[in-house]
Amino acid sequence: MRRFFAARGLVRTVAVATLTALATASCAQHVYQQGTYSAVTDTPRYTEDWFAAARAGRTDIVRALIDAHFPLEATTPEGYTALILSAYDNHPDTLKALLSSGANACAADRHGNTALMGALFKGETNIATMLLDTHCDIDQTNNAGETALSFAALFGRLDMIPVLVAHGAKVDHADARGGTALQMAIAQHNPAVEEALRHVGATQ
Repeated sequence: MRRFFAARGLVRTVAVATLTALATASCAQHVYQQGTYSAVTDTPRYTEDWFAAARAGRTDIVRALIDAHFPLEATTPEGYTALILSAYDNHPDTLKALLSSGANACAADRHGNTALMGALFKGETNIATMLLDTHCDIDQTNNAGETALSFAALFGRLDMIPVLVAHGAKVDHADARGGTALQMAIAQHNPAVEEALRHVGATQ
């Protein structure tokens, strides 16, 4: 139904051999530890390792590259940042490392979907809860005008609906087509979501 987090972008295609080599090769560790990383010459060299480490939850490699000043907001062709990938693949320690280093939790992919939306899509409520503690607008929209609450309703994350509303989410927000989460729940004949939305004040 949804093509936001397309298979070729967020599947777990981790370059295990590359990660192993990166973690054990003394030359790579020397580059990190001695601070000789060059943004100009080394960023292309380590870009694949950066994203693979985020997908695999290799916090040690992510931290090493952070310490070497690898660009935190580098993106894949689909627009995914390391933070989005770590959130989507449920790696809280890696996510914490990125957040504490100043990575942008509000960054969105080319479809406008954020890390919070990805966590709700996957049902990673622990990750979603972590992301709610950031400064991001709770009603930040994707290209379809959907918010985090839209995602919680669409994918039946009943426990997150009141949490999002408690953080200020607008219950009657209308997406780009003019539809609300409540209207969607009714149209999909989903009484559990409809009841959850009405319970937090949805009326439209």
